[in-house]
Amino acid sequence: MESHDDSNRKWCIPSAVSEATHDEWTVRQILVHLGLFSGIKSLIADVTEFHARQDIVLTDEEITSFYNRRPDGVAFDVKNKHCAFLEFTRPMDSVTSSPEGDWAERKELEKNARYGMHIYFINHLSALDGRPWNCTQANFTVGAWGSLKQTQFQERLHLLGVTNSKARDKIRALTVSKTLALSDIILKLIHVSILHSPELALSPLLTELANSQTSAFKLFKKITGPFSGLVI
Repeated sequence: MESHDDSNRKWCIPSAVSEATHDEWTVRQILVHLGLFSGIKSLIADVTEFHARQDIVLTDEEITSFYNRRPDGVAFDVKNKHCAFLEFTRPMDSVTSSPEGDWAERKELEKNARYGMHIYFINHLSALDGRPWNCTQANFTVGAWGSLKQTQFQERLHLLGVTNSKARDKIRALTVSKTLALSDIILKLIHVSILHSPELALSPLLTELANSQTSAFKLFKKITGPFSGLVI
């Protein structure tokens, strides 16, 4: 991991409690960590005013939902005052283009739209409070069949302090491998459900889906190997 000149790690990722435990922080918790929270009443007023400036009127429920939103992870570079929302997604991927556009780009836009206002809000509060925090977002998208945008994926790992190229490549390979393993489990569960459920067994659509997807998955693994995936 990348470190500052004083040997302290550049990034702190408190949402990663351990290798097996993950704790998603709310936007409110992130504001507390950044020193931008001075009480719930003040936060409600800030959220209301922030949206009112953009001609948006929120209900009480929407205000609560706004500051309780939980990104998948969050990272802090205290020395450089950089906060990064981390989003990890596994959409259904395709190696061919479609009228709707590229699957990875679509998911990227969806994730950016989901947290765009929150990041804008944090930067807004930071500027008002005289605290030079800069909040951004880093998305890590791996398709259900293991394909990913390699350059983009590794650039975002580098952003989080993984400066060793071999380490980045190992993380990429393990991520793809875990994704494929999960897909394999899901397909096996579909087969078990069909075989043990009379209702599902009568559905030709589910049987066709399971058989075709399993065949495609086996072929995919045979071509790419267990620790690699399609790289776009």
